[in-house]
Amino acid sequence: MTSFDTNVALRLVIEDDPAQCERAGIAFRRAVAEGGVFFAATVLVEVAWVLRVACKLDRATIAAALGRLVGSAGVTVEHDAIVRRAIIAFEAGPADFSDYVIRESSREAGALPVLTFDERFARGAGVELVPEK
Repeated sequence: MTSFDTNVALRLVIEDDPAQCERAGIAFRRAVAEGGVFFAATVLVEVAWVLRVACKLDRATIAAALGRLVGSAGVTVEHDAIVRRAIIAFEAGPADFSDYVIRESSREAGALPVLTFDERFARGAGVELVPEK
């Protein structure tokens, strides 16, 4: 199995550098044929951030791109169930993808609620604002 860094995963999603996109595609197909591709959860968090901040894509487009990456044949994802639930929550909710990964990781660990100062994130189930006193 071969791991892919964020910058390679991004080339699979956006076409901002044709030469690197071609190389990433070839490397991806080769890795799938030779045992598979591994994406760390951190890579997917970084991909979502770049797509939102640098590319200015909307939630649905980002969720679809993440879904294509994690749903591709031959791909293994670190914390797969957590990441998949976070993608669904991100598409529907107001917080960042990383927040939903935190919430779903916490849910899996039996450690809810997540305390936060982020009012947008605190609107969701399993998340609460840090008490004032």
